[in-house]
Amino acid sequence: MSFSRNSMIEKRKSIASIVVAVAVVLYILSAGGCDFASDENIVSEVNEPHYQRGCDELRRGNPQEALTAFMKVVEKRKDAPESHFELGRLYLREMKDPIFAIYHFRKFLEARPNSSMSGQARQLIESARKLYAATLPESPFENNVRRVELEEMLEKIQKENLELKQKLANAVDKVQKMESQQRVVASNVSRNVASTPSTQQNKSQTTTKMNNNSVSTGVVVARDIPPTYVVQPGDTLSSISKRFYGSSRRWKDIFKANRDRLVSPESVRQGQTLRLPR
Repeated sequence: MSFSRNSMIEKRKSIASIVVAVAVVLYILSAGGCDFASDENIVSEVNEPHYQRGCDELRRGNPQEALTAFMKVVEKRKDAPESHFELGRLYLREMKDPIFAIYHFRKFLEARPNSSMSGQARQLIESARKLYAATLPESPFENNVRRVELEEMLEKIQKENLELKQKLANAVDKVQKMESQQRVVASNVSRNVASTPSTQQNKSQTTTKMNNNSVSTGVVVARDIPPTYVVQPGDTLSSISKRFYGSSRRWKDIFKANRDRLVSPESVRQGQTLRLPR
C-alpha cells in the first residue's frame, strides 16, 4: 500500500514537471512569435510590387512613372538601397538633377558600401558633381584661362596665314621667272628665223592691229600714266599693272614703289593711294 502511494506521488511529480516545462516553452514561443512571424513575412526589396513596377516602367521608357514607384519603396522601407540606386540614376540621367542624384547614391553606399555596384555608384557621384559644376558661373580664373587659349589660337592662325602668303609670293615669283625664260627663248627663235618680205609685211600688219587694239581697249601708254592711283573695289596689283602698263607682269614694280604702304602684295585695300612707277 505504501509502495503504491509513493509510486503515484512520483508520477504526479513527473507530470507536474512536464506541465511546467510545456508552459515555459509556450511562454517563450508566445513572447517571440511576432518577430518570427514578421521575419517570415518580410518581402525582399526587389520583390516589392512598387519596385517591380518601377523596373517595368523603365523598360517601357517612362522615367517619371518609374521614379514615383521607386520613391514609394523608399517611403515604405527603411532599408531600400536598390531603389536608392535606381533613383540616383533617374535623377542624374533623366531629370538632370545632380543634387538629388548624389543624395540617393550616397544612401545606397551607406547600406551597401562593399557591394559590387559600389564602384559604379561612386563614379556616378563624380559625374553628378561635374554636371553640377557645369551649372555654376565661371570664375575669373577660368575666364583668364579661356582668354589665354583664344590668344594662342589667334597667334597660331596668324602664323599660318603669314606662311601661306609667303608661299603664294614664292609661287608668283616662280611663275614670273618661267615667263621671263619663255620670252628669252622666243626672242632667240625669232632671231634665227630669216626675215622675208612677207614676214616683214605680216609683222607690220600685226603691229598695226596691236596699235588699233590698244586704242580700242583704252590701254594707257607710258606717257599717260598718272603718278598715283586710288585703289578701287576688286583691284589687285596685277589688275592695276594690266590697266596702266598693258600687262600684269609689272605688279612687282608697283609693289616695290609702295613698300612703305604695303605689307605684302595682297594687302591692297580699297581707297588706298598707290604710286605708279614709269
